[in-house]
Amino acid sequence: MNTIGPFIIWKTQKIPTDINFVSVDESKFISERNEIFHSYDKSLSESGFSNIGSSLMMNSHSTGHFRLYWNNENTMAAMVVNMVSKVEDITYLEITQKYEDGVVIDVNNSPVPESYPKMDFKLVFRYPKLHSADEMVKILQNIKSKTKPGSTPVSISGGFKEVSEFIRKESDELLRLGLVKNEIDETGKRSLTLKGAFAMTFRSVPPGRRIRAYLSEKNARKYSESV
Repeated sequence: MNTIGPFIIWKTQKIPTDINFVSVDESKFISERNEIFHSYDKSLSESGFSNIGSSLMMNSHSTGHFRLYWNNENTMAAMVVNMVSKVEDITYLEITQKYEDGVVIDVNNSPVPESYPKMDFKLVFRYPKLHSADEMVKILQNIKSKTKPGSTPVSISGGFKEVSEFIRKESDELLRLGLVKNEIDETGKRSLTLKGAFAMTFRSVPPGRRIRAYLSEKNARKYSESV
């Protein structure tokens, strides 16, 4: 897969850039989610987060189900995500805080590491063994005290419009890195360059994915323990 995979991905995969999230009926949306999704929804509610909307993002190879939350007291947003494709069905929780300089700290418990490279405006810490919103909030607060001690959090309660803007920002950074092409197709996506296809493949399939999963969890745990 590491040999032929990049060429397959180069021809078939595209990166979301200008995305319009699909509106959903809230009651129907939540009723169709799995037990893990409901447990995270409950954990967030108990931690003071309020639901501000749900939506879908449909790709050719997967469908993403998203529910957004906001906590005005600690100026944090949260999202429960369920990604479904032919090869996997994963559900995870992420909690984020944005600062005046545009930097975002993201604490999540995704079982798989992110496929994008490191970006200066996004600090990502992955703890797949954590399942409590309260614990993740505390970790984010501790990380913030070390990485952004003088920074003021800003509101990111604008719903999926802000999520769309952030997705565009990530795509523009991939463009700067030479991993995607400039053109945006009619579905709001950019094609990968061959360089990008190789980078994404090595990050998304074994053994690279397993190595990155191990290192990202180890580094996040080591970082939070040092705070």
